[in-house]
Amino acid sequence: MGARTRTRRWRAVAPVTTVAVLAWVTPGAAFAAAPPRGRPMPIPPVRISGITAVSAGGDFALALRTDGTVVGWGSDQFGQSSLPRRLTGIIAISAGSDFGIALRSDGTVVGWGNNEFGKATPPRWLTGVRAISAGGVWAAAVRWDGTVVAWGNDEFREVSSANRLRGIILVAAADNFGLALRSDGTVLGFGNDEFRKASPPRWLTGVQDVSTGDIFGVALRWDGTLAAWGGDRFRVVSTADRVYGIRQVSGGGGFITALRWDGTVIGWGRDDFGQASPPPWLRGIIEVSSGNDFVVALRSDGVVVEWGNIGGPAEPVDVGSGMGAAGGAGGAGGGAGSGG
Repeated sequence: MGARTRTRRWRAVAPVTTVAVLAWVTPGAAFAAAPPRGRPMPIPPVRISGITAVSAGGDFALALRTDGTVVGWGSDQFGQSSLPRRLTGIIAISAGSDFGIALRSDGTVVGWGNNEFGKATPPRWLTGVRAISAGGVWAAAVRWDGTVVAWGNDEFREVSSANRLRGIILVAAADNFGLALRSDGTVLGFGNDEFRKASPPRWLTGVQDVSTGDIFGVALRWDGTLAAWGGDRFRVVSTADRVYGIRQVSGGGGFITALRWDGTVIGWGRDDFGQASPPPWLRGIIEVSSGNDFVVALRSDGVVVEWGNIGGPAEPVDVGSGMGAAGGAGGAGGGAGSGG
């Protein structure tokens, strides 16, 4: 049979309320296929209102509004983008592989989506939370006292190891491993250590943020440089060591997206859906989040830009709007290892 060609197109997605997403989507294709040549002209960006944060999961995405509600779009097989009703007061969100969690202003956490291993069910007694991260089969919350509470699958002791940590300000949960940032700027790893992905360099200091990919970890230092470790498939690790001038970094499924201080975005690694090739016209970005095969970025003027292949329906789903839409994504890990 002849080779099947793929086309890449831009699509403006209008939600049922006031949100719109400018999306660059691609039909499904073989993992190893080469990206198509050329790049279509983008349609004019569509303004959205009241978005303060975005988070990309395995094949869905979430956005946090200024009013403390959340919208979701993409795959909804487990209700991961449908969002619970009567949920308000959200201040942070984190999208995992197929579930989401959200941090309320009162320091409690709520979850939804695929609840295998109890990963979408945070402990009811959990309070005093400052940061959250949803991974593949587990999730974690960092409390203001520097302790960590994790739940879900513990096959590689990712949950039990996280629960023993102290002096932590941030956790990034991946599929079956995690990274934790200490208050002194050093990084700890735990869980499945295949490819040494859970073993940050011992010399690594001065870190302000961490993110996980599928088989690698990456840290952003205060001087704007990156340090990466783990599996170097698609040269995702070796390239990171040569990048500088970075404001934020997010690991995905075999690729990395990095936000520069000038508001531009760069990407490298696996690019079969164009996920590692940010639109060349992209400017004024204030946050990026990498999923498994796609990226969502928040622009300073309120436009959410998406490129790659998110999968599932592209229309944002806003269940319970007017009653307090809920959603959850955000925090430390980008696409959660299936995305960091």
